[in-house]
Amino acid sequence: MTASVQTSFFSRSRLFNKRYYSGNLYTVYVNTEDGESHEYEVEADSFAEATRQAEEMAYSLYIDITYIEVYQFA
Repeated sequence: MTASVQTSFFSRSRLFNKRYYSGNLYTVYVNTEDGESHEYEVEADSFAEATRQAEEMAYSLYIDITYIEVYQFA
């Protein structure tokens, strides 16, 4: 069974600071051992930071991660 969850977490967006954050937007897919996939959109400075944020969100759901895919918005 595959369940998709999409969550956006923008902590430094225009709504909070009244200015734009220069970070990049990433789409992150977290694939689990159960064959499920969770999708997140994160704002980060690098692929590594986007992966770290997605791992933290996935661990908060108590799921076992098989692999993570990270794609940057153009």
